Amino acid sequence: MGNGNYNKSSKQVIPLVLLFILLLYNAFFIAYALQKHAAFQTAGLDLGNHDQALWNTIRGKPLVMTTMQEVTSRWGLHFEPTLLLLTPVYAVFRVPQTLIILQSIIVTAGAIPIFFLARQELQSDLAGYIYSLVYLLFPALEGALLFDFHAAALAAALLSFALWFLANRQYRLLFVMLLLAMGCREDISLIVLLMGGYIWLVQRQRSWAVTIMGTGFLWFCLANLVLIPIFSPVGDNIHITRYGQWGDSMGQVIVNLLTHPLEAMTFVFSGDRLRYLLRLTMPVAFTALLDPLTLLMTLPVLAINTLSDWPPNYQLDRFHYSAIIVPFVVVASVNGVTRLVKFAAPKFKHVKPRFLQNSLLAMIFIVILAYHVQFGHTPIGQYFEWPLVTEHHRKVDAILSQIPPQAVVAAQNNLVPRISQREWIFILPKLSQADQQAEYIVVDMQSPLFPYDHIENYCADIAKFLATPEYGLIVADDGLLLFKRNAPDTATFTPMSPCR
Repeated sequence: MGNGNYNKSSKQVIPLVLLFILLLYNAFFIAYALQKHAAFQTAGLDLGNHDQALWNTIRGKPLVMTTMQEVTSRWGLHFEPTLLLLTPVYAVFRVPQTLIILQSIIVTAGAIPIFFLARQELQSDLAGYIYSLVYLLFPALEGALLFDFHAAALAAALLSFALWFLANRQYRLLFVMLLLAMGCREDISLIVLLMGGYIWLVQRQRSWAVTIMGTGFLWFCLANLVLIPIFSPVGDNIHITRYGQWGDSMGQVIVNLLTHPLEAMTFVFSGDRLRYLLRLTMPVAFTALLDPLTLLMTLPVLAINTLSDWPPNYQLDRFHYSAIIVPFVVVASVNGVTRLVKFAAPKFKHVKPRFLQNSLLAMIFIVILAYHVQFGHTPIGQYFEWPLVTEHHRKVDAILSQIPPQAVVAAQNNLVPRISQREWIFILPKLSQADQQAEYIVVDMQSPLFPYDHIENYCADIAKFLATPEYGLIVADDGLLLFKRNAPDTATFTPMSPCR
């Protein structure tokens, strides 16, 4: 059926064509993501707080951050020890752009095990190239590359390698990849638990199954019941507020979901959540559904995304929340096509298996391209738009350069990554923490207002800054306002949208 020898024990050499594809892909997405940063389309949530956390780490304060209200550590948000492995590179290149570049390189490396797995299972170099492109062109993965920086996105590549090692029963390497993946976000331990179950039920390797399931379970308990509550300002996972319909604590949420399964199912299979689930396997022409056991491993992440009442969780192609699922969908498609060809070939004796397989691969490639045109983030995507750096942005940089590097600053969300390398920085409306009060406040009225919920609250804060004698307005230009504590007003505010 194949064109050559692709057995599991053969030496794996990355083809030059694949390296060239990865080089081009990284060149584009790194350039695109850096341009977004230059155009102030990154934010304190989350590039800024990752940048500050690593900046503090290399100064002896591991993962300390101050951007968010009452949060003092990244571990108060997520348990992400794998982040610490980026410290050596960040220590050499101490700019937030380093995180953007590292994220692209690491995540796209997940195409390498996808290539080898597809080539091995389908006995075809063509299959390897097509599925590596399917992985790279998956809009859910591209959305993660372009939405600031998140450790969870890195797990997509680590889980791709894990699935490759799982298929080849290389359990030691699998275990290492799973440890690194769990270190990218606390809920990945539940995926690991299910992968251990797969090893038990399908591969019949009981000792490794127990090891992996036990590790996943202990990691989940340690992260969610011990470490995150210690660092969290609320004594629980701070994101539990996204599941308010199900309870006020992790324990309540779990109990209510277990005792009201029909209500939970109705919630998940309705509206945008149903569309999210239907579109998950659409980029591979639904062939992933032919391998339900691989898809089942993603059940914890799917539940976390679809049981949430926060829309970004179940917006498939824009944020980072679904990047973890991508390698499972792609690998399930590989296995699904393999099964379909084996099943159909004897029934169509006048059709060569190779022709049937290549026809399916062509269909999948056409579908991923069509899906990409609709939802993708490259120039062939219908909503693609190259970010522009304007004169306004240059004014912002000039104003931010006036703030001393040691000063305590409160800034609007999208301004924070420009000035996050300091001991104390807050995202408005936060103005203080412990005994530290903002010495400078900087706002940009032409920028998104998040995390403000309402324009009225944002405008009320600006009015308060203008009225209080505690802060003086020292710069007012094109909607850019810079206030300094205990300084006289030296600039005049001219009302403008959205606060006329």
